[in-house]
Amino acid sequence: MTVTELRPQPGETYAEGLARAEKAQAEAEALRIKNESDARRAALADEKAAAKAQKDIQRDLEEAADERRRREEARRAEAAAKAKAAKSAETWKKSAAAIAIVCIVVSLPLQVMAFWDPKAWFLVAAPFVLEGVAWALLMGAQAAIDDGRPSWHYRLGALLQALIAAGINFAHGSHTYGIATGIGGALCSVIGPMIWDLHEHGRIAKREGRKTLSARRAERREARIERKRVKAVNAAREESDEEVWDRALYLAAALGELTPSEKTYRRAWDEIHGTEPGQTADIIAARRAARRAVRLAANGSLDGPEKDANAQVDSQMGSTDERPSRAPKKTGEDGRKRNGGTPPRRIPGEVTYSPAARKQMSVEGRRRKAEQPAT
Repeated sequence: MTVTELRPQPGETYAEGLARAEKAQAEAEALRIKNESDARRAALADEKAAAKAQKDIQRDLEEAADERRRREEARRAEAAAKAKAAKSAETWKKSAAAIAIVCIVVSLPLQVMAFWDPKAWFLVAAPFVLEGVAWALLMGAQAAIDDGRPSWHYRLGALLQALIAAGINFAHGSHTYGIATGIGGALCSVIGPMIWDLHEHGRIAKREGRKTLSARRAERREARIERKRVKAVNAAREESDEEVWDRALYLAAALGELTPSEKTYRRAWDEIHGTEPGQTADIIAARRAARRAVRLAANGSLDGPEKDANAQVDSQMGSTDERPSRAPKKTGEDGRKRNGGTPPRRIPGEVTYSPAARKQMSVEGRRRKAEQPAT
């Protein structure tokens, strides 16, 4: 408390000056406490904001790390799958080659014995021609596959050549060594080229990106379901609104569509009804009427007694019969009297109005007086 605050003011007693100074000191202390509280709240808000920002940054870093980890795991899984596929393909190739070699070991000597004749020794080369042509054609198919050319004719020729060799082995083996030897020799002549052809068929499918049989069946099944769905939807649309459907058919024919697409049907509906599909002017009007009914049910009737349009004027003027001649005496500096801080009600005569306002109020008073019924 300063000396200036303790100094009595003109017309003020010492006790009043002391009370005023104490009041000023209390207000200053309250202001200091408020400032400190505001400063603490601001510091706390800054700390919370910094913590939130740090938490957001940490979350972003964790999400980025998780995304990198997922990408790395996906890359490793893809690499492992490719390595496994490559290993399987190599194993399959070696197995096919091994089976083909074993089949040649069985079928080629049997054919050599079938063509052996001391008087025509040169015919011993015929088995090599029969078996060799089949494998030469299969190698031609392999080259065509690697070069991206058609290979079906090579593979067909190899199969026919293998069947000829199988027939020779069956006839000679059955006649000389029995039916079991004939069947075994014939199978070896066919199985070797067939196994290798299956290997080449897999390479063709992989190169051309062919889908598996189960995947193709699933696609055909989904296509059938989709066609049935589209057919049912079109039938329902035609039945519900023939005018829109006829317009959709016209637009589809103009746009080169066999059946109206979704975009075409939406355009037809907009041209007929001027709104989105499923909406019409009647539907929109009914919905708005329903919403008005709900508002009336929730808020009460809107046809009750009208509010007084001159409520503000009445609060200023009062009724024509009970208008005080002067403003009541005030009980305090602001006219309040133990009302808990509620502003006093404005009463006639308390406020000074402008000349224009007084003139208008006079006109309104005369009008109301004239409208009152005669007693």
